[in-house]
Amino acid sequence: MRIVDMRLSDPVYINVRLGSDATVDNPTVRALAFLQVSTDEGITGIVPAGDLQAGPNGVALNKVLIEDLLKPYVIGEDPLNTERIWDKMYWGSVRSGRRGAVVTAIGAIDIAIWDLKGKILNQSVHKLLGGHRDTVAAYGSGINLNYTREELVKQMADYVESGFKMVKMKIGRRDPNDDLERIKLVRETIGPNVDLAVDVNCAWSITTAIRMTKKMEQYDIYWLEEPIPPDEIDNLARLADETSIPIALGESHYTKWEFKELMKRGTMEIVQADVVKCGGVTEWVKIAAIADAYGLPVCPHGSSYITTPVVAAVPNGLFSEYVHVSHDTMGQVFIDPIKAKNGEISPSNKPGFGVEFNEEAIERLKVNPSPKELKRSLKKGWRWPPYL
Repeated sequence: MRIVDMRLSDPVYINVRLGSDATVDNPTVRALAFLQVSTDEGITGIVPAGDLQAGPNGVALNKVLIEDLLKPYVIGEDPLNTERIWDKMYWGSVRSGRRGAVVTAIGAIDIAIWDLKGKILNQSVHKLLGGHRDTVAAYGSGINLNYTREELVKQMADYVESGFKMVKMKIGRRDPNDDLERIKLVRETIGPNVDLAVDVNCAWSITTAIRMTKKMEQYDIYWLEEPIPPDEIDNLARLADETSIPIALGESHYTKWEFKELMKRGTMEIVQADVVKCGGVTEWVKIAAIADAYGLPVCPHGSSYITTPVVAAVPNGLFSEYVHVSHDTMGQVFIDPIKAKNGEISPSNKPGFGVEFNEEAIERLKVNPSPKELKRSLKKGWRWPPYL
């Protein structure tokens, strides 16, 4: 069996409230697209490519990366040879890649090939990777920096009422004291027995981070996620030494080499390698193994249909991230999607990742957004670049 084609579909847009974080205002619509890898025997691997989409310009860029730059390294290969295919893509693009959009494109292709591999072998990705557990804990996550205090409290309270034992909120507002008030309000709402994580999305300077962690320690924070820019490795290590709050990193980092250096330098206590961005399943399991050797848990950033199978497959898997807004959407456009129940979630038992699109629902929900609605804007003018 050989791979004969690989294509990224044009996106279909649907309305969804994705919200805001400290550095980015997300668009008011979500792009639904898929990457399809086909074989000469009619079996196809598929992955929803939402993490690749960033408006029309992002779609165009990823089509070039996938169909022009990387496709020649994949066509003609046996889809079971995931290590060989990954190496060909990585080393074939190493002079222009190694990080960012190129490695993310490699990751999407690798995930689609793992889906294909599961379908060929009639096994779920979870089982192919070792099947350490059948169920993992999930945490309720919110892209909620722009929410009012009432909306934030309701979202966190709804998660707790649904059985989640941990929730996560965005921080990094213009006034740090506002962050502290919101953290206090959420802690009072969820009580002392539910864990609370906070996510800054790289918006603080090291000075702000040290000052804020000292003030946040009283609220029993489970982890502080991406507090400062990802390339400031010395400052990340310094912050980890300065605070008792565990530091979580990985959404903005790439490949096993970068994660090895981060772990070696003591920058993190929770490893959040995004399965798509870090280079795909093939690379993620190696990062998880390195983390295991350092005695660190892995808790990947990203969509549950991908994160749940990999977290459940490895011994140091911690949580699967669960965003109600995304799952309300995916619950309509996917056929039989996995869902959290009482704070736990199980990977699909279907071959591959078990992702199937509901074409009728997509057709019913799709909209024609304006350029403004597609815009994902960078916040500027108050703490960016983060030097103060």
